[in-house]
Formats: sequence, structure tokens, C-alpha cells
Amino acid sequence: MNFQNNESITANAVVIGAGTIGAATAWHLAKQGMKKVILIDRNNVGSGNTSKAASLMTLVRSKEALIPLIQETYKNIDEIEAATATSVGKNKVGTLHIAASKETATSLDSLVAIANKHGIANRPIDKEEIASMVPWLQTNNILKASYMKDDSFVDAYVLATTFAEAAKQLGVTVMQHTEVEKLLIQGDTIVGLQTSKGQIDCDYVVDAAGAWGNTLSMQVNVPIPMAPVRSIYWITEANETLFSPNQPMITLPDAMAYTRPEAGGLLFGLREENSPHFHPDALNKEPNVDFLGNPEDRWDIIVNHGEDFMSFFPEFEKQGVESCITGISTYTPDGYYSFGPSKDLKGFYVAAGCAGAGVAGSGGIGRMIAEMITNKPLFADEKPFAIDRFENFDPMSKPFRQRCADARSKKKDGG
Repeated sequence: MNFQNNESITANAVVIGAGTIGAATAWHLAKQGMKKVILIDRNNVGSGNTSKAASLMTLVRSKEALIPLIQETYKNIDEIEAATATSVGKNKVGTLHIAASKETATSLDSLVAIANKHGIANRPIDKEEIASMVPWLQTNNILKASYMKDDSFVDAYVLATTFAEAAKQLGVTVMQHTEVEKLLIQGDTIVGLQTSKGQIDCDYVVDAAGAWGNTLSMQVNVPIPMAPVRSIYWITEANETLFSPNQPMITLPDAMAYTRPEAGGLLFGLREENSPHFHPDALNKEPNVDFLGNPEDRWDIIVNHGEDFMSFFPEFEKQGVESCITGISTYTPDGYYSFGPSKDLKGFYVAAGCAGAGVAGSGGIGRMIAEMITNKPLFADEKPFAIDRFENFDPMSKPFRQRCADARSKKKDGG
């Protein structure tokens, strides 16, 4: 699609941001029959924070409203892999949910009840079987465990690019290296956007710009209840004796930790006591490998907050750590996604607030937005995710960003 003589081009809908959520939304809009859809990104598809996601797609969630959206993503993966003849790197290894205290054992009972309610396969698993599946895991303190065999993790970058390729097959135009400079409104209706390559006139705009979503939405006075919060994980050196590529993912709420296999090593995340949060304007707009926050944190967090994790992994200090990855998750104060229409600006929709599970829910969010825009019956309940569910907040303010950071710091499940 080319701009000529500074004239505008037209589309039915423009999706801003080509991470997993944005690319899935564009695909779903095309699936719902929308003819002129543009997916736009200032960099490359999937090159932003999507590429740094740990991408644990655990199906069962204590926040039940997320589950249908994650189940939809699993269905979508099968569809887009078939359509594009591309694997998204889905690794079906299952998840071990571990409880080592009475409190977490009670929480695990509740999680199993939720899994049963939603038809998610699960079974209790004893220490002997756990030890055979995960040689590095100390089982002495485990009180209860459940194995959910259908859980997977994916390559989030490939998932985003495959969603985008499947969308292109349905007629979606993908515009990369195109900056959105301004949202255009007339009265109470959005009518298009100005980009670094020209103007696009459209009926609908979907803000899926992730950490920069509020930079766009606040131009038109639509605050999104979310804030950029650092995510952090480490990857050990390869050790074929301890880390099989088929090992299950593990959630260790008593250690505020999660793990999954990665390239012959172990990827592990630890919850920070006070996760750093950022004003969107302070973030680098270009894909980069810079460490977010204090570089000393890559070791200090392990030293100061890793003791409980090491109690489950007695050989940890003998393992080399190959890398430490930081990215941005858009957390919300209540841990639910933030998506849906603006009540005050017609034609403007938000698909954001990943709350640390954006890859897992990307297909479901995309479908929900597409159904909203095309006036189709919604396949899941939208109310928990409404962007106006909080009142009188400034998403750029330090106090609100701290509320969002606290939601991450207190989160105990994986992903």
C-alpha cells in the first residue's frame, strides 16, 4: 500500500502494534469478513517486547475469565500453523503446579477445581514421579502437586509473525517501519491517523501498542488501566543431565518462581519485591537488548530473593547463568487484561494490558475485539476486562504505575 502526493489512503480498521495481540486482532478481523484491515508497527512484526516474553501458556488460571481467551489462542495456533505451513514453536510439555505449604496447597486445590470446571486435564502426581521428570527439583518439602499435561510454551516472536502472515493471506496489509504520529478525531468519533508515511482514514482504530498504548490513547483522552512494568528472567547454561527439553514447566508459588526448559538449559523467573515501573516516554522505542533498570539487579535479585528457589534447586549454585533477559509487561492493578471499546470515542478500541499473560491470551483478545467491532456475539465475558473499570486514574502517574507494579510483585503463578 503506497501513499502518493500526500493523499490519504482508506481502510475499514487499523490495528496499531504488531506484537502477538495486535497481529492476532488483525487476523481475527479479516476472519470476521472485514475487507480493508491494516496492521501497522513502527518496527518489525513481533520485534518489540513480544520477542522477550517467556511465553508460558498455562491454561488454568485463578482468574477464570482469562481461561476461554487462552483456550482460543491454542485453537488459533492450530489454524494459523495449517494455513501458513509454519510451526510457532509450540512445546507441549505440561505444567507441574507445586505446593510446599498449607496455604499454597489450599490454593492448588482451588486451581484444580477450576481446571476440572473448564475441562483442563490434570492429575495429582507424587514425589517419585516428579523426581523422575525433573532431576534438579528437590521434592522433600512438597506437600501436593498437580500435573496439567496439555500446557505449552511457544516462541512468541514466531507466533506474532505467523499471525501476521495468516492475516496477510486473508487480505490484511502489514505496514512495518511506520510510526503513528497522531490519532485523528471529529467530534466524538475517530476518523483515522497520521503516520510517518501519510494519513490513513478509517472507521476503527485498535490500540495494541503495548507499553506505548497510553501514549496514543491519551492523545484522545482515553486512559488505559495499565502501566509498563519490568519482567525479568534468567537462562542457565545447558546441562543435558538436569534439563531435558521435554521437562514440564513448573510453578513454585512458595518461591515466587516459575521455570521452563530452554535450549538445553533452564529458564527461570523470580518475582521481585518491588518491580520497577516506567513512564512510556522513558522507554526506548527501538528493539534492543538493553537491561531495564539497575544492571546490578540481574544478580542482586537472585541473591536477595532467590533463597526459596534455591531450596527447591540445591544444585543451583553449580550452574552457570548464560543470560538475564528483561522486557516490559503491561500490568493492570487487578491482573486482568484491558481491552474493549472506548465508551466516549466511537470507533476506538484498546487491546492491551497483558498482565504477564499476553502471549497466552493473544488469540482470545483478538477474537473478542473482532467480534465487538463486527457486532458478532461475544464468545466470552468481556466485563472483567473493560477499560473503564477503574475511575479517576492517571495511567502515567507514579502512584497508578506503582499499583500496577504491585500487581506483578504479588503475583505467584507462572508466566
